[in-house]
Amino acid sequence: MKTATTFAALVLAAATGSAAFAASDAQVAQIESFANVDISGLSDAEVNSLLNVIHGGDSISEKRSLVQNLVGQYR
Repeated sequence: MKTATTFAALVLAAATGSAAFAASDAQVAQIESFANVDISGLSDAEVNSLLNVIHGGDSISEKRSLVQNLVGQYR
């Protein structure tokens, strides 16, 4: 249930966007190495939502799984 709630919040955050956010190369590298995913082509809002997951309070395995699932949904 906690993951479903987190997912819903992240989808909402990604849908609303963030005009002031632009992912740095270091942040992109952090996401790609954390969950072994390619995030090229994702919007800044989608990248921001992935960073929120990585820095959230769930376990590492839950965060990694959620990041992988979100990247799949965003494609």
